[in-house]
Amino acid sequence: MILEGLVTTVSPGGVVNLAPMGPIVDESMTRLILRPFQSSTTFANLQDRPEGVFHVLDDVLLLARAAIGGLDPLPETFPAETIDGVVVADACRWYEFRVEACDTTDERAELTARVVHSGRLRDLLGFQRARHAVVEAAILATRVHLLPAEELRDQFQKLAVIVEKTAGPSEREAFGLLSGHVETHLSRPQTIEVTTGARLHFGLLALETKGARQFGGAGLMIDGPGVRLRARPAERDEVLGPHQSLERVRDVLARLRQASSVEGPQVRLQIEEVIPPHAGLGSGTQLELSVARVLAGLNGEWPAVTELADRVGRGNRSAIGLHGFAHGGLLVDSGRDGRGAVGPVVARVEVPGMWRFLLVRPRQGQGLSGEAESDAFHRLPPMEAATTAELSRLLIQEILPAVQQADLKSAGEGLFEYGRISGEVFGEVQGGTIADPGMARLVEWAREEGVRGVGQSSWGPTIWMLCPGPAEAEALAVAVSDFAGPEMVEVTIASPRNRGADVG
Repeated sequence: MILEGLVTTVSPGGVVNLAPMGPIVDESMTRLILRPFQSSTTFANLQDRPEGVFHVLDDVLLLARAAIGGLDPLPETFPAETIDGVVVADACRWYEFRVEACDTTDERAELTARVVHSGRLRDLLGFQRARHAVVEAAILATRVHLLPAEELRDQFQKLAVIVEKTAGPSEREAFGLLSGHVETHLSRPQTIEVTTGARLHFGLLALETKGARQFGGAGLMIDGPGVRLRARPAERDEVLGPHQSLERVRDVLARLRQASSVEGPQVRLQIEEVIPPHAGLGSGTQLELSVARVLAGLNGEWPAVTELADRVGRGNRSAIGLHGFAHGGLLVDSGRDGRGAVGPVVARVEVPGMWRFLLVRPRQGQGLSGEAESDAFHRLPPMEAATTAELSRLLIQEILPAVQQADLKSAGEGLFEYGRISGEVFGEVQGGTIADPGMARLVEWAREEGVRGVGQSSWGPTIWMLCPGPAEAEALAVAVSDFAGPEMVEVTIASPRNRGADVG
């Protein structure tokens, strides 16, 4: 038979977890078969420490709070006698167990456990219809992501009749908690889709300047390539999409689960489109923020982008991608202060919609990322204060006003000069102001051909070229392919993106 109750387990770090569970038991109560989801904290704890305590209790308010993750603070407990675990002090009976077998072929693992000690604290109250109704409601509350909304509401309405007729204050409070939890879940979006653009980064403003903000810089958002992903609640976390993104997204999900104090819904996440990685287009930031956004949305949260960045560990240097995710446009990030806070946006202007950016990327090679990028920053010399001052002057007095006035020539010249000066600082670790020799020759060619706005985005190897409109961009794309060879480079055309990520 199935006996409903509470299971306590303990993590390797000593954190106690309580979860409602209905194991299959025999009449002698010597063996238990538990079936936790493999994504649950109970399963994770039992994998690390295969022992716990099953409780038979009549406190339905405690059961309800455990079902919806509302146990803060935890109820009073005392140490178990035979295993390394804890017993809930208000239980009627408890059974200490050790797991002897584990079957993980299904999404719900099947754990066979032997009872090694049991105890009794007090008598179990007799049959009471309202308590049974609350137990059924608690089971439904743990399955809100699996059952259709109409079925959930219908079953809760039937249980509400029983509670209304037979409940005491404790049962009414417990049923109210469970009903509110379910309605909150049903009011959340059941599917969330996020679409972003990519980020061009024109260069940093500061490096290790004493007494000043660190990093900072300028960049803008373009409409493609971009990230597009869709998520919905599921029985377990599942990630589908381009192979090169799967491990990264799974890692992001794991970090988000670890960082959250409340278990959010399990999700089925479909990656429809990604930005080429290590191309200087901000692929990691846009992808990780998108995952954080859909997970928060399915959990009924809409935090600021800085909170999302904190959850996934982004924004340690440049914040252009973060603010671009939120706002789009051309952005200036002032840099991180001494407290380590994400650099705020000190200027944002919209880029003329007719302008186009030609993106040229070598088919072989990639920019720095991960440990290689961190190592490069450690080897870089400090940026002179005069260099930071000149870059700031270019932004405030030339680039930003030129973009606002749709003065493409002045904007292009200013951006080229900004990228050249900033690139010189990085020349020691990337082999010149432009990382890829072929792209460096292409920049020289473009300038000779009259293209005023051209430069490298971030660590490259992608090169951008500013064009006044679609026709000019298409003509330049043909010329670039002829010069560099279509077998050597990939050429695409992007529009400016003056809005943040689309979420719907």
